[in-house]
Amino acid sequence: MAEKKLKASEIVRINIRGINFIYKLIPWNYFLGFTLITIWILMDYWTYIFLAALVDNIINGAAREVVIKNTVILVGGHTVIFVTHWILAHYFYYCGSNVWELANTQLNKKIMDMDYEYMESKSIQNLRRDIDSMARDNADGGGINKLFWNFLQLIHSGINIFVMLFYTIYLAGKSSVVFREEPAKAVLFVFLFIIIFILLMGLALYKNKTAQKNIYKKNEEMLPLFRQIHFYTEEYISTEKCGKIIRMFRQQNLLSYYIEDLFSKLNSKINSIGRLDEIRNAWSGIIETVFSGLVYFILGTMVLNNAISIGSVCLYAGCINRFLFYFSKFMRVSTDLDGNTKYVKMYFDFLDIPNKKYKGTLPVEKRDDNKFSIEFRNVSFRYPGSSKYVLKDFSIKFNIGERLAVVGKNGSGKTTFIKLLCRLYDPVEGEIFLNGIDIKKYDYKEYLSLFSVVFQDFKIPAFPLGQNVAASMEYNKEKAEDALRRAGLSTLLEKLPYGLDTPVYTDFDKNGVDISGGEAQKVAIARALYHDTPFVILDEPTAALDPLAEYEIYSKFDELVGTKTAVYISHRLSSCQFCNDILVIDEGRAIQRGTHNSLIKEKDGLYYKLWNTQAKYYKTGNETG
Repeated sequence: MAEKKLKASEIVRINIRGINFIYKLIPWNYFLGFTLITIWILMDYWTYIFLAALVDNIINGAAREVVIKNTVILVGGHTVIFVTHWILAHYFYYCGSNVWELANTQLNKKIMDMDYEYMESKSIQNLRRDIDSMARDNADGGGINKLFWNFLQLIHSGINIFVMLFYTIYLAGKSSVVFREEPAKAVLFVFLFIIIFILLMGLALYKNKTAQKNIYKKNEEMLPLFRQIHFYTEEYISTEKCGKIIRMFRQQNLLSYYIEDLFSKLNSKINSIGRLDEIRNAWSGIIETVFSGLVYFILGTMVLNNAISIGSVCLYAGCINRFLFYFSKFMRVSTDLDGNTKYVKMYFDFLDIPNKKYKGTLPVEKRDDNKFSIEFRNVSFRYPGSSKYVLKDFSIKFNIGERLAVVGKNGSGKTTFIKLLCRLYDPVEGEIFLNGIDIKKYDYKEYLSLFSVVFQDFKIPAFPLGQNVAASMEYNKEKAEDALRRAGLSTLLEKLPYGLDTPVYTDFDKNGVDISGGEAQKVAIARALYHDTPFVILDEPTAALDPLAEYEIYSKFDELVGTKTAVYISHRLSSCQFCNDILVIDEGRAIQRGTHNSLIKEKDGLYYKLWNTQAKYYKTGNETG
């Protein structure tokens, strides 16, 4: 997180943007919020004003009817204000409880719409985690959440300070009556009162700002700790995959050491924040006590000199005490918002991440025969932040309707080739053409609609099966069932209690059905079949299977795609023998291309070496070398 200090103008601009953003999420909260402020101010002054009048009436021997009338106004008005406040506050706080969820929804939408390269960026992912930790793990809910709760308090406190300041200055001026026979002393008294007031308030502001600065510094230091704790407790020890490693390699003591150490460091930061807060509160208490003592001395002196009535003591004492309360609150809220601004900025920095990818405008040509040609022309690519090229001067051309197998050693650039083909990334150098036109010029969404891909790290979320296959809430049930049957899941379909509406897995629904890894692969294949696109790609989704099982799935899938173009990625050469076009990639370059029979004859080529190396571990009926 950047330590650069924000300018005052930036702080104002960021918070104004945040306030506008919040009230776009909950539009009618403008009216509700400022109505509440009005109610709060009425509650503050109603009691003091009418209580002062009631006390004076009683002391001065007013008629019984007058006293009763004032009592009814005091109690009845306060009751009406309180009930109105309770109703409005109920809805206001109900809305407020959803602010972070609504703001978080905007982050999730951003994640789904941002360029894919950001999904593989550690800095972007850490920024997203820090925003979440800051909002959820911070005691007061930092960022947009804190801004929502503190903004109205800031306005409310500011208005009260203005009104209370008027009363305070009025009281200071009126106290000069005590020295009416000595005007010089009166002026000196008022001057000293104002100086003491400014000094005390300045000291309170300084102490509060210093404490809050240190508190936010501690909060920032906790963010990486929260990130590590979440990793170990949620992404490691709680997962089935890591659970096996923990037990087999007896990592319990090692993990316990790291987790306990992290919690110890975290608790140390939390305790430091608690101590800073206690010190801040202590200083506020001392300053309020000194100032209150001064005010009560002045009020007592004025009563003895008949400058004010006893009822006015109730009014002035109440108002000045409320002034101290709201001044302290204003300082706390304003310094909170000042420190919180960097968290609001983090939120907007994430939303403002620009998509670099040119989306294009040309419509993709609609062809009944699905005849397209793809060409990589001198394409070079390296991942953002890396100086190493994954693909270098890569050139290849193939036509839709063909079968292309892409093989090579691990890390040779096979998956990167697919990412570029699908425009998840754009080349650093060179161009990719569809039917002779640079793919960057095509409408991005239309271009993506040409492809169905089953990636090696495919995921099947815990949605109903039909929605999983269609990747949509609304879908064609007959088409979804057909895709599942073609993918080899007829038996699974027959035993589902709710058919396509049956949730996959039982993580969130006890009525769901847990499926095996092999069945999950077939659901992923059914998803590709359902979308009926011109291009179908298998990017090593069966890497965890043995070579014969992988070959069986690949060859069966080849039958299912019919006349569509199919691209098969594998580091196992046996799986793709059925393809009449095999591309060999090594260190980011296309070094060989041909059929299995032609490539196996090139005994000085990489394909021959890989084939013979892998042939030691499996046999196939088509083996020729």
